[in-house]
Amino acid sequence: MSTFIGEISAKIDVKGRVVLPSAFIKQMKETEDKGRFVLRKSIFKNCLELYPFAEWEEFMTKMRTKFNPALNKKHNLFFAQFSRGSVEVEIDGSNRILINKRLSDSVKIDKDLIFVGTGYIIEVWDVEEYEKSAMSDLEFEQMASELIGDDFNF
Repeated sequence: MSTFIGEISAKIDVKGRVVLPSAFIKQMKETEDKGRFVLRKSIFKNCLELYPFAEWEEFMTKMRTKFNPALNKKHNLFFAQFSRGSVEVEIDGSNRILINKRLSDSVKIDKDLIFVGTGYIIEVWDVEEYEKSAMSDLEFEQMASELIGDDFNF
């Protein structure tokens, strides 16, 4: 599993193509298929999430062990909504990926965007939306205290 770190600005062209930053390509593990990803809209944030294909498959395997969409209506509706708009994308010969108009419009990506490494995935944000999403230092401190407490011994 890869670990993605960094914030890198980019521009999307009129055809919806954007160069995947070389820093993120280098951060991918050699054992992973470096050319295939799943791109989807985030549930909790106004951004897109770019999963390496191997990471996506592992995630979906875990989801299938937790949910039974074939026999549970609520699970079925959740899976349908969760997967809605998800697309497989591949890096082309110029290290670009294609972000379709439906996805880019859903998170207000027009021209300037930012790739944000969040550990296991890469988030793709409109620059202005990303800046608006930042927590204040105090909000983050309170969240960290609530979730982690004083014990950082993981």
